[in-house]
Amino acid sequence: MSRLFASAVAAIVVVSACATQGSEHEFGELSDPPATWSMAALDTSPLHAGWLAAIDDTHLTALVTEALEANPDLGAARGRLNRARAILSQTRAAQAPSIRASSSGSVTEGFDGGSDTTSYSAAITASWEADLWGRLASATEADKRAAASAEADFQAAQQLIAASTAQAYFLLIEARQLADVERTNLESLEETLGFVSIQFERGLRSSEDIALIRADVETARAGLDLAEQTKRNAARAIETLVGRYPAASLEVRASSPARPAHSPVGLPADVLQRRPDVRAAKLSLLAEHTRTKSARADLLPRLSAQASFSGENSALEDLFDPSALAANLLLNGAQTLFDSGARQARIDAADADREIALASYQSLVLTAFNEVEAELDRGEVLTRRAVFLTRALSEAQDALRFSRFRYELGESDLLNVLSIQQRVASLRAALARTERARLDQYVALALALGQDV
Repeated sequence: MSRLFASAVAAIVVVSACATQGSEHEFGELSDPPATWSMAALDTSPLHAGWLAAIDDTHLTALVTEALEANPDLGAARGRLNRARAILSQTRAAQAPSIRASSSGSVTEGFDGGSDTTSYSAAITASWEADLWGRLASATEADKRAAASAEADFQAAQQLIAASTAQAYFLLIEARQLADVERTNLESLEETLGFVSIQFERGLRSSEDIALIRADVETARAGLDLAEQTKRNAARAIETLVGRYPAASLEVRASSPARPAHSPVGLPADVLQRRPDVRAAKLSLLAEHTRTKSARADLLPRLSAQASFSGENSALEDLFDPSALAANLLLNGAQTLFDSGARQARIDAADADREIALASYQSLVLTAFNEVEAELDRGEVLTRRAVFLTRALSEAQDALRFSRFRYELGESDLLNVLSIQQRVASLRAALARTERARLDQYVALALALGQDV
């Protein structure tokens, strides 16, 4: 019996191996990227690892580290990854033999004073399905790719959380700077109000000047109050990202960190390999392709083997006596002849899922290219804008000094001074926003390129 069992199992293994050999058709790159970016010159230098280190801000580095450890969204992504890995382990187990053990005991009471009879039985059953057509192997490969896709999704979530934390940090610095602009403007207006009030008491200024400067002072106070609220909102946003209670207690530096001078961009084709979300989408596509193969293999006959060893004896110590054991080998072949189209419907559903995954992948590739091109374009515009605003602020500050001097000499009206002062405040605010936007663009470009944190 043992020789028959071994021969049968060996035959099934050979048939199964022959049926599952051969390389599966793999999708190639589903897009034809250009040789260079349209918004950047050819740059073949490799991306430097770590955009965070390039910014060189220890407070920001600490916040990003905290976010990667405590952000709730990352916890959910980690859970999805663990679930995909557990499903893969479950699917792999279906390819291996299963062994089941059972035992029982019974006592029969003797009739009319006779002695009781005790009996024991035990059985070990091993079963295994031969993967003749690759159904189980395809299912395992599909779940393997799904787990790899979940891992890439987790990496994408990490990159997104890190980038979002950095951008929120820059926004908080900007909010502080804008509040400082409002505060400086208010202090300047209050100083002007004091000067005009003295002049008014001496009969040198009109009631119109007093009313005008007071109106601007109150407007500036309202602006400062709103700027402080915006600052608190920005602090709460970053506290939420890093997993803290949003108490608006986070303090940051007064000036923005220096933006790194250069951002290597590499080639468009590199993005398809670097971006984890693109890799995840492609792995999902390949997983759906393999699920379709598994569903089609389900139409074909199945062959399985089952071996069992059992024994029964009235004495427990004699239960596993070789003479008391019985062995059985059963080979099963099965083919479903009619199921009302259920298996074909599963194939159709798998084909539809593959179409969805293909369209999603192609859309994501185009989105990735668009994000890089848009950020390259934004970077060029912001660089020029910073230069223009710096020049404009310098000229406006000169104009404000001249205007105040002329007003004190009585050669200019107050409205002109206040108008120029408001222009200076607006330019300072615009420059602060531009500095933040340039840092934001640097991080967004790194994210679009798939650059490591």
